[in-house]
Amino acid sequence: MPARPGWRLPVGLMLGAFIALLDVSIVTVALPDIGDDLNTGTSGMQWIVDAYTLLLSALLLSSGALGDRWGRKRAYLAGVTVFTLASLACAAAPTVGALIAARAVQGAGAALVFTGTLSNLVQAYPEPRERARMLGLNGAVAGLAIVAGPLLGGVLVDTLGWRGIFVINLPVGLAALWLGARAIPETSDPEHAAFDPAGQVLGLVMLGTLTYGLIESHEYGWSSVQTRTALAVAAAAAAGFVLAERRGARPMLPLHLFRDSRFTVPNVASFVLGFGTSAVFFLLSLYLQQVQDHSALSTGLRFLPLTLSLSAVSPFATRLCARFRTSTVMTAGYAVSGAALFGLALLATDTGFWPFAALSVLLGVGMGASIGPTQLAGVAALPVQRSGLAAACISTTRQVGTALGVAVLGLIVASHAGSDLGSEQYAHGFVRGLHIAGLATGVASLAAAGLIAASARHHRPAADRAATSTSAASV
Repeated sequence: MPARPGWRLPVGLMLGAFIALLDVSIVTVALPDIGDDLNTGTSGMQWIVDAYTLLLSALLLSSGALGDRWGRKRAYLAGVTVFTLASLACAAAPTVGALIAARAVQGAGAALVFTGTLSNLVQAYPEPRERARMLGLNGAVAGLAIVAGPLLGGVLVDTLGWRGIFVINLPVGLAALWLGARAIPETSDPEHAAFDPAGQVLGLVMLGTLTYGLIESHEYGWSSVQTRTALAVAAAAAAGFVLAERRGARPMLPLHLFRDSRFTVPNVASFVLGFGTSAVFFLLSLYLQQVQDHSALSTGLRFLPLTLSLSAVSPFATRLCARFRTSTVMTAGYAVSGAALFGLALLATDTGFWPFAALSVLLGVGMGASIGPTQLAGVAALPVQRSGLAAACISTTRQVGTALGVAVLGLIVASHAGSDLGSEQYAHGFVRGLHIAGLATGVASLAAAGLIAASARHHRPAADRAATSTSAASV
């Protein structure tokens, strides 16, 4: 029996995942300062967020295959190295274009970090109960990174300026490299890994042009050549991607896997999680700073109730999966998230701390009960030899959801708010857009909860029959 991994292995992996996820949310509180310093508007700020999530989501599947083929430890350490160096480039960026480019490189490194974290944890903890515990802890760290970002970002922006949010990655990245190099054992399953250049290029073109069309439609209009061309290219790339994955000898994403709802449903739910709760942070941060005129630090403090509630729930969510079934915990998590997103309709331009805090706690509970179980369900749906693909897919769907959520929800809010930042008309328009965004994401989250419950009912009879047969055989 192999030796039980020590503390260095999970800490080394989760430190890398922490800073990679931290950069999804920490940048949100710095956007107004970045916009003022680098002279960019709403679309520029959206690209600072989406350059990261786009490259991250587009490269996750290839990153999973790379780890399975050439070594999961090697791929993870390479990802942390790229991410850390790109963070240094972000901190030194002289223009918004340079910052967006460095953010894209960060996203590429983060793709290797995310898949490496999950697949290395799955390999290191083969016993189901121990694996569930570690994935639950990883989910808690992930949730903490997302919601601690605004608070930490507020402190750094107010003390060091916006460049400080990227400098903080350097010591953490070096610690992750040092621990990971010493504690993570090398594993690979090259016979289960496949590279798919055509699928990779088509996927990246599809996501990039779709996001461009959605973000820039506010400036150019839906009938403009720029918007129509971008959306047409996205549609063509999507059709080409499906064709390439269906006909390829060794596709990056074997589409036949989605015939099993046990794999499909967690990925659909993961997309909704990114589109709703993750993307909403972008809007809430702008709401607190641009509508209510809070400082970066004050904004971070107002996210503290969400941070604490998510951190309290996440460690127990995957443990509850063993007692109440993963689908039951997921259904509850997405239902609570949906209720919280509907609650955005209660926000006004002058909403005080306590109503916002109550809504934040509800959202934190929903996220805490959703993140870890969704990862667990997605990874458990495939054999352990394909852990890289499973981890990549469940992460891809969430990050694609986040990128499209920032684009779509940002478009909704921007179309209602207008461009007269600081005016009463802008504030009231922003809140109207926020209400519509909450309604859309709330409906999506409740639909995901219903889908999870329906899938669980469909598979329960087979599970019950298997359990009965096992009991009979033991007698």
